[in-house]
Amino acid sequence: MRTLIATIWHDARYAVRGYLRTPLFTIVAVATLVLGIGSTTAIFSVIDAVILRPLPYPRAAELVAIEQTRADSGAHLSVSPPNYFDLKEASRAFSNMAAYGTSRVDISGAGGEPEKLLAATSSYELFTLLGVQPSVGRVFTADDMVIGAPRVAVIAHGLWQRRFAGDPAIVGREMLLDGAPAIIVGVMPRPFEFPARGTDLWLPLRLSRTEPPNPGIPAAAYRQYRILSVVGRLRPGVSFGAARSEIMRLGQVLARQYPDANREQMFSVTRLLDHVAGPSRPALFVLFAAVACLLLIACANASSLVLLRAAARSRELAIRRAIGAGRARLIGQMVVESLVLALAGGAGGIVLAMWAVDVFVRLAPAGIPRLEDAHVDPAAAAFAFTVAIAAGVLFGIVPAVQVQRGLEGDPLSRTSRGTVSAANRQTRHLLVVIEVALSTVLLTGASLFIQSFVRLTRVDPGFRPAAVFAVDRIELPRRFGASRNAAFFEELLTRLRATPGIEAASATIGVPLDPRARFFVDDSTFSIARRPALPVGQRPTAALHVVAGEYFSAAGIPLKRGRSFDARDRADAAAVVIINETMARRYWLNEDPVGQTLTHDLTILPAQASTRQIVGIVGDVRHFGLAESPEPQMFIPHAQMPWPSMALLLRTSLPAGPLNAAVRDAVHALDAVISVPPARPMNQVISDAVGDPRFRAWLIGLFAAAAMVLAMVGLYGTVAFTIHQRTRELGLRMALGASPNQTMRLVLRSGVMLAGIGTGLGLIGACSATRVLTSMLFGVGPTDSKTFVIAAAAVMAVTTAACYLPARRIRAIEPLRALSDDANQAKPRTPSCQPGVVTNADNDVPGTSDGLRNRRHAEMCVASLCALACSSETFWPPPAGSDCALPPPL
Repeated sequence: MRTLIATIWHDARYAVRGYLRTPLFTIVAVATLVLGIGSTTAIFSVIDAVILRPLPYPRAAELVAIEQTRADSGAHLSVSPPNYFDLKEASRAFSNMAAYGTSRVDISGAGGEPEKLLAATSSYELFTLLGVQPSVGRVFTADDMVIGAPRVAVIAHGLWQRRFAGDPAIVGREMLLDGAPAIIVGVMPRPFEFPARGTDLWLPLRLSRTEPPNPGIPAAAYRQYRILSVVGRLRPGVSFGAARSEIMRLGQVLARQYPDANREQMFSVTRLLDHVAGPSRPALFVLFAAVACLLLIACANASSLVLLRAAARSRELAIRRAIGAGRARLIGQMVVESLVLALAGGAGGIVLAMWAVDVFVRLAPAGIPRLEDAHVDPAAAAFAFTVAIAAGVLFGIVPAVQVQRGLEGDPLSRTSRGTVSAANRQTRHLLVVIEVALSTVLLTGASLFIQSFVRLTRVDPGFRPAAVFAVDRIELPRRFGASRNAAFFEELLTRLRATPGIEAASATIGVPLDPRARFFVDDSTFSIARRPALPVGQRPTAALHVVAGEYFSAAGIPLKRGRSFDARDRADAAAVVIINETMARRYWLNEDPVGQTLTHDLTILPAQASTRQIVGIVGDVRHFGLAESPEPQMFIPHAQMPWPSMALLLRTSLPAGPLNAAVRDAVHALDAVISVPPARPMNQVISDAVGDPRFRAWLIGLFAAAAMVLAMVGLYGTVAFTIHQRTRELGLRMALGASPNQTMRLVLRSGVMLAGIGTGLGLIGACSATRVLTSMLFGVGPTDSKTFVIAAAAVMAVTTAACYLPARRIRAIEPLRALSDDANQAKPRTPSCQPGVVTNADNDVPGTSDGLRNRRHAEMCVASLCALACSSETFWPPPAGSDCALPPPL
């Protein structure tokens, strides 16, 4: 063992000295490995934080999420309170279940300015189920869930420190939430932020099994009121599959008992970790596959460089072999040298990964869960060095074996001319083909993502975002009644319209293309007058928007027919509705819907009107995403359905600063405790809506560019080394009459042929690999022929340039000097050829006339041809007319 360690240590020191003597090779090889290992480690760190790392709860593997899903599309839905209570009572596979939801609340009266907080409303079982205890005070009990009980709250550690300066006597202290008092009963420990990062407090979920919390919801429709997220913990000994089977069976029972509410729906069970990270999983795995390709390209490049270096050291290795070094000893030495190179790349890769993870976290779009926890920890460092060792063995063992094969037989005679074995050449060519093929796969995928992103940005959203600002939802306190809600927003919009620079002011329940719009805008079933009545479960559905003020004018949504809302649409006036073109086309195919009536099932107050006359038709808006087709939508005036939480949409020439001040003054003039979010340009909202595809296109495009650079470096090195090895042959060709351009085309043809083979194989691989990207693409298929042609053309252009740059050196070759060197190499082994051997000295006699020099030049050409033909297969058979009778080479 000591001898082995001493040998490895000796080989490592020898490798370091050798690398220091060849700084250019070392820098290129290490930089290649740093890029591959660093990128892979960075993406691994992100995947580890988001997907692989367990949730920070005891026995987290037992936690699952329970959802309702549509049977036709598989879309995930929340669970209604009645369904939650039924599942909790009937299930035997779970030791406990808890329900929760999220909302925004305003805090005031607690020693600071009004502030909007992210609140979770949960059942009392949540904290026990997750296995988390408060650091101060207590959590909820069953008594806190009773409707009418004193309002209590549990706050997060961050809010305790930020708002209450870590007051140890915080328990029992009162604060105002949405203008209503709440008593603080506990503080959660620092890491706890369930269900999402930034959760500031928890409120008790007070729901009845039979009575809807909103009096506007009929009791018969309460089971369709899907507002809850449900989490459960498996009983000891119960498998995940058994729990899933039970929930699916119970879902079928509920569908039979309540067909109107649960028809065409299923219940599903997902591990909580998968539920949290699920939406981000496909994109992250695509990124990891991309960096894995980049790592393989880096390994192939490093292997090619090591092989070229080993070929240049063939005489040194031959001498070692001749004086007694065994084959295993030489292979071990070369593998150790490769490992030294790989470990240097691994160390540099860790440094690159630390920087890359920080950049990734800053530039990544919002919505990737647990991304803030990503960093290069000891596990990531261990991963980097494991990859480095594997890469070192991978790109070291193949060159070592190939070089050893080249030293079989008479190693000194075979290496005296610096020739390279056919196996060595084939291995280098294979590595180049692999690099080009993988680069083609990456570039094709990147091209698809870029085209998808470009086409997405060209989609017409249905409104004009220029000069429009959105102010996030203004939450009115619960002490406001429905009438006061309507009066508040009416007065607010009147004040804003009077502000110089604001052309149109409006409010909406959900800002177009805002990621939370789908949550706030509910779907409502409806029926059309003078048509056969359908059961609730079979009625058509449309998204129901509540808007106020000059909404269509402010948003720039075109009015196609009829009229817009105006002052006549008061609470005591006839109920009206405006629909979009898709709804008109789908349900009034050959009729004019303006003037007809419909009845929607979703209301807020019991006495609220639900039968409305259609007064207008507006253009389609892609409200929930640019990639989604327009769906039926109906718009209702806020005065006739007063909603307590509305976002503002303002068309204005004011910049953001003065606009924020104007909105804040207008709101606080009506109520000083209401917090006002900052205004955002609608162009920014659209930009955020395409953040995910833009980030994927940018990142995979960056990986593809790096892969192309590596492939270019590998091909450049191969062609340059080939020219170096064949200098005498190329000089001889030019001496025999070939022009420099003809000789250069000969070398270019071999390099371009390798690139063409690699590109073809890459296109075949891309045709299979890109099929998994279907769900991430928009407006372009995974096998789009135009994209494949563009990617192939780009690869061929880059690789041809990589071949051309070193091939230009052929024009600088002097045939006389190349053949003089050849004659010196050939002199010790004079072949049995009829012409005599002319030494280099004969050609360099001072004062030789041009005629004599030309004659001796020609004689040297023939002699060199004979010498090369007798010792290698490079020029066999001899060219016609050479006057050289040669036997075939041995």
